[in-house]
Amino acid sequence: MNIRTFSKAVLMILLSCAGINTPVSGSDWSSPHPLTLETKARATLLPFPKQVTWEGVSEIPAASAWSISKNANKMPMVKTAWESLIKEVKGKGKTPYSVKLIRDKEPLPEEARAEGYKLSVTAQGATVTAASEAGFFNAIQTLRQLTAGKKLPLCEITDWPAFAWRGYMQDCGRNFRSVERLKKELDMAAQLKVNLFHWHLTDYPAWHIQCKSHPELNSPKHRTRDLHDTYTYEQIREVCKYAAKRNIRIIPELDMPGHSAYFNRAFGFKMHTEKGMKIVGELLDEFCREIPADMCPIIHFGADEVRIPNAGEFVDFVTKKLQSHNRTPMQWASNRDLPVGDSSIEQRWGEGPNTADKSIVPERITRKAFDSTMGYTNLLDPAMLVRRYFFMRPCGVAKGDELRLGTIMCIWPDGKVDNKDNIPGMCSMWPGMCAMAERAWVGGGANGDALPLEMPAPDTEAHRAYCSFEKRMNTLRKRTFKSEAFPFWPESNVEWTVVEPVPSAQAESTRKAVLAGETANLPTRKAYCANLYFRTRPDTGYLGMFMNAKPGNTVWAVTTIKSPKAGQMPFMIGFDAPARSNRRWTGVPNNGDWSQAGTRIWVNGKEVQNPRRYRLAGQKALKGNQWNFEEPLDPEEVWWVQDETSLPLKKGKNTIVIEQPYIGEHQSWGISLIPLF
Repeated sequence: MNIRTFSKAVLMILLSCAGINTPVSGSDWSSPHPLTLETKARATLLPFPKQVTWEGVSEIPAASAWSISKNANKMPMVKTAWESLIKEVKGKGKTPYSVKLIRDKEPLPEEARAEGYKLSVTAQGATVTAASEAGFFNAIQTLRQLTAGKKLPLCEITDWPAFAWRGYMQDCGRNFRSVERLKKELDMAAQLKVNLFHWHLTDYPAWHIQCKSHPELNSPKHRTRDLHDTYTYEQIREVCKYAAKRNIRIIPELDMPGHSAYFNRAFGFKMHTEKGMKIVGELLDEFCREIPADMCPIIHFGADEVRIPNAGEFVDFVTKKLQSHNRTPMQWASNRDLPVGDSSIEQRWGEGPNTADKSIVPERITRKAFDSTMGYTNLLDPAMLVRRYFFMRPCGVAKGDELRLGTIMCIWPDGKVDNKDNIPGMCSMWPGMCAMAERAWVGGGANGDALPLEMPAPDTEAHRAYCSFEKRMNTLRKRTFKSEAFPFWPESNVEWTVVEPVPSAQAESTRKAVLAGETANLPTRKAYCANLYFRTRPDTGYLGMFMNAKPGNTVWAVTTIKSPKAGQMPFMIGFDAPARSNRRWTGVPNNGDWSQAGTRIWVNGKEVQNPRRYRLAGQKALKGNQWNFEEPLDPEEVWWVQDETSLPLKKGKNTIVIEQPYIGEHQSWGISLIPLF
């Protein structure tokens, strides 16, 4: 046993003795269902169903031949899902094809009756059995995926979610999003069986909600962004109704008493003061009168990242006010926030230098809770975000219960965004949501918290499951999300030999050995993915293969890429990117360079310069934090939203060597080299 293995074993023993939910290794992680169900699947299903039997294929009838039970017209969700399905059916057969809906709870386990369904697809027609309208809706979403190919897979499916709530959050307080855009996102989220939208409506720049009692809150002079953009109450009700027809509940967030600089500008005093609390009460009264409780039974009031002398009084005042309107209060819950009220749902979050804080210990959840600790989309790079949501378990458990409600994926582009259409791409929204939807629906039987840091080996079930998932996600990328920025490409087809960190004083001799292929006497390890993370920034928890390494070290990574032909071959290549919240990073490369950190690449022994030419060459490096920045990110600062680049390859096997120095904690230290062929 080498020292690393010994240390890991000791750590696992200590964690176990301390009662901490110990992460498993890649060889121990197992899928909640046999992977052969996925590999033999006749359709791309995401999330993958709990139970499925495949029974051949049939012709897909033309849309005009399809019909559904008359009771569908009495169910708004089902009618909406059916209309979307019929628009997409591209079959040719003329034989009538009916979909029969049967409301019956008995064929389903009790835990499945809220959203579960049985779906039987034959050549003559389909039958859906469900106990609820949500169950019928979910079944039709599955049928929609089954009909997306050239043939109709015949099958028997029994399915229900592991967690009751599977959600995402949009920060419209810092960057206003149009109602039309929100509706489009709700449409796509519903196809993944996502059923919760956390709508963050207010933040430092503005109160973006119509205000009748205090119209000064809507004045452009008290706003710092999106000066003239306000959601009317009619629009909020419209979005709520639109979401409800797609089996999505909206939780509006009115963030208080922190994140409320607009309030100070409008009134000249803070929310937690006596005068401020009076106005807060009036704002909540008005919102609850305008937005009925049946539309939004839960209202989030933030209470995060703030310290006030009357914390308990403020929380008690707001929770009682919301309860007087028959609403359940909800709050952010970390050690940076106000105390969570006794009647509030808590939303767990945490981004800091202690990786262990990322995981929720199930035994410590003593009230209803949502889990948002897997990582914010604006901090993590695309592949790390997907891995974390794929391998980590919401609330630290395999399936939810009355306390462990589920997960909410958070999108926080804190800085000003000039083109709001850039948010999904820059923040990897859709790849992250696919992974979140898969894990929250399917659940999982093992704690895979450690797996995102270093991809498991190919001979493990964890690796095979991830390969299957990324293939399914890549199909949806080309189909469901074809009009959307979707910054993820299959990454499990690249294998590296990584030379462990070497101090700068030893860099020259190590480089010579690596380029000469003489790595036998160097400490190395294998890595099995196109995106390598050595050590991310402290705001993401120092995630990666070498979490204890310090700046002043260098890593070399060697891989073999097989090319079908000689010439310039396409890759997605990146070495750092700013956190979309605080902008920390190493900057736009100088022309000819791969990064401002001194990254170098050799292909078949010859050093290759970066062929890309940058408008902002050599600019934008930032060692500190720039929270809520007003100069929007430029696409040149985010490698995964740029066009592909190329490397000169010969036909057959090519050896690629990458040298990657670690120059400071503002750098997300790693390598992304993704072949697109």
